[in-house]
Amino acid sequence: MTKDPITASPQVGVIEAFEIMLKHDVGALPVVDDEGRLIGLVTRTDLGRALLEDEYEPGTTVEEVMERDVVVVHPDDTLLEALKRMTSAPEGIYNQLPVVDDEEKLVGILTDGDILRWIAKKL
Repeated sequence: MTKDPITASPQVGVIEAFEIMLKHDVGALPVVDDEGRLIGLVTRTDLGRALLEDEYEPGTTVEEVMERDVVVVHPDDTLLEALKRMTSAPEGIYNQLPVVDDEEKLVGILTDGDILRWIAKKL
């Protein structure tokens, strides 16, 4: 798990969000409210494709386009539980899962890269 992931507030513009993802080389931005609770997720793939296809009006915010029904894991979930959730996507897999506590506050993000690095250490 990556602790303290890069996040976005709901009011951030989609172009700025995409630039943040490129700058920090992250595939997704968890969207959090003022108390740090997860309220959505935007991915670089979704934003990039839509920006290239000119689907957004100037001033479009992350809140308008974020995925609100986000699959998450909790700090005490097993790796097997996380993998099952990652593979539960209707199409393909989820490459990252936000990690939230019991109050839905974001505590980290679990990526496919995190899992691969863990496996490599165990080999």
